[in-house]
Amino acid sequence: MADRHSSLRAYLAGALAARTGDDMAGPALLLAALALTGSATGASSLLAAVTVSAAVGGPVLGALLDRTARPGRLLAGALLLYAAGLAVILGGLGRFPFAVTLLVAVVAGLLGPALSGGWTAQLPRVVPGERLPRANALDAMTFGVVGLAGPALAGGVAEASGAPTAVVVAAVLIGAAAPAAWRLPAPAKSAATSRPAPLTGLVASGVRAVLGSPPLARATLTSVLSCAAQGLMPDRWPTGPCRARSWWRRGRRPSPHRPSSRSARPTDPPDRPAPPPALRGCLADPA
Repeated sequence: MADRHSSLRAYLAGALAARTGDDMAGPALLLAALALTGSATGASSLLAAVTVSAAVGGPVLGALLDRTARPGRLLAGALLLYAAGLAVILGGLGRFPFAVTLLVAVVAGLLGPALSGGWTAQLPRVVPGERLPRANALDAMTFGVVGLAGPALAGGVAEASGAPTAVVVAAVLIGAAAPAAWRLPAPAKSAATSRPAPLTGLVASGVRAVLGSPPLARATLTSVLSCAAQGLMPDRWPTGPCRARSWWRRGRRPSPHRPSSRSARPTDPPDRPAPPPALRGCLADPA
C-alpha cells in the first residue's frame, strides 16, 4: 500500500511539473518570439505551429503508448525531446531563418500530448481499481491548477528575467518530469506480449469509439471548443500591444502638425513610460 501511495505521489508530481511547463511554453514562446524578432505575426504563427501539430500527434502518440511494452519510457523520451525542441526553438529565434524555427516547432508540437493524455492513460497502472476514482479526480485537478499557474508563471518570469528565461524554465519543468515517467509501471505481461494491432487501426478505432458514443462525442466537442478559446487568449493579449505599436510611438514622437518646442505644447500628455521588458523587442523602433 505504501508503494502505491508513493507511486501516486510521484505520478502527480511528474504530471504537475510537465503540465505546468507545457502551459508555460505557449505564452513563453509567444513572448520570446515578440521580444527577439519583433513580429507579432511570426510569434502567433509559432504558437499555432506548436498547437496544431499537437492535435495531429495526439492520436499517433496514444497508439504508440498502447503498443509499447514500457510506455513510461516512451513517455519520458517524448518529454525530453519536447523540452529539447523548446530549447532549439529559442536558440533559433533571430538566428535561423524563421521557416526553420517554425518547422522545429511543428515537430516539437507532435510530442505535446505526452504531457496531457499520455500521462492520464498510465494512471490505471499506478493505483488499484478501488482507488482509481479519487486518483482520476486528483489528476483532473492538475489541469485546472496548471491552466492558471502556467501562464501566470510564464508572464511573471518574462517580466522579471525576460521572455527567453520563461522558455528555459518551461523546458526545465518538462524535462524534470522525465524520471517520474520513466518509473511508471509497465502493463501486464499478457497485454504487453499480445500481438499489437496496426497503428492506423488503433487510431481509427479510437475515432470510432468517440463518434459512436453521443455523450462522449458531445463532451469531446465541448472540450475542443473551450480549449480553442483558451488557446486564443495567450495569443491576443501579448500581441495586442504589438499591433498597436504605432499608437505607442505616436505618443513618443513629435507630431508634424504641432510645434516641436516643448514650451509651445503645454497641453501635450507626458511621455509614456518605457514598455515592459517582455515586449521591448516588439515595440522597439526598427533599425
